[in-house]
Amino acid sequence: MTAIAHFQSSIAAAGHLIAMYDELRRSRHLGQRGRLDAANADLLSLPRAAVVASLSALDAYVHAVLEERIPIALRTLPIPDALCELMASTVPIKNGGSFRDALPLLAAQDSLAELCARAREKTLVFVSYQAPEKIEGAYELIGYPNIFGAVSALWQGPGTEADDIKRNLANYVKRRNQIAHEGDHEANGQPRPMRPIYAEGCRDFVIGLATRLNRVVYGV
Repeated sequence: MTAIAHFQSSIAAAGHLIAMYDELRRSRHLGQRGRLDAANADLLSLPRAAVVASLSALDAYVHAVLEERIPIALRTLPIPDALCELMASTVPIKNGGSFRDALPLLAAQDSLAELCARAREKTLVFVSYQAPEKIEGAYELIGYPNIFGAVSALWQGPGTEADDIKRNLANYVKRRNQIAHEGDHEANGQPRPMRPIYAEGCRDFVIGLATRLNRVVYGV
């Protein structure tokens, strides 16, 4: 499965959660719009979950792109500086012990493939590619040092300059973290307001971003 096909499968979860919210409103005879009372506030867990699912789909997409493109970048000169730094930290040979640790990789029939696997297992798998600076760092590895500028060039309309895109993404990531790590509660224990349209906007923004990231790297 390609990176973008995997993304499309993952992002569908956000749409399902939003649809479930709408269906449950109907089943409780609450109408399509309007503020929920305390007895029905539990329904807002669904749009909150949709925000988390949207950013998780983006994270998974960038991981998939790196898995596909790092082996290509390692075989294409010049190799990006950021990728060279990553690989140097993956197999540091400073003494006899570290040489012994690196020997299976050096002796492998396809040492570059083994190097990619080791970088993924030791470093990349632990990185979350959601925040703008993390995504910038990811695309520097595969030779795209100004990824948000490239995305902006493909994104028409107001609020689509590179800084706008990064700011919007950072705001969605902040809310995602508040939901995932704080239960989306204020310091006083009160839940933060949540409107389902916010979750829809997050999903649509992430779809727009991933689609254009894909066009930059793959041309489609």
